[in-house]
Amino acid sequence: MGRDTIADIITSIRNADMDRKVTVRIASTNITENIVKILLREGFIENVRKHQESNNIFGGMGIVILSTSRGIMTDREARLERIGGEILCYIWL
Repeated sequence: MGRDTIADIITSIRNADMDRKVTVRIASTNITENIVKILLREGFIENVRKHQESNNIFGGMGIVILSTSRGIMTDREARLERIGGEILCYIWL
């Protein structure tokens, strides 16, 4: 069963608005970036800042498995190929 990325984004923004929070963190994918651009352009959100995550997952003791346009791979492989994807799971020791 997959995740509904679009619903997750909209729900996160709606919940933050209801709680009067000024920031919302969402996963960065092509889909989310395009949705955020539209929301920004249409005035539903005020500003966007892309946060650079650390390359170490769980202090270097774990990996993230992603679904990408080039298949299933680890976060390291995706970074080397400079592609994004949807997180399927985290694995750590």
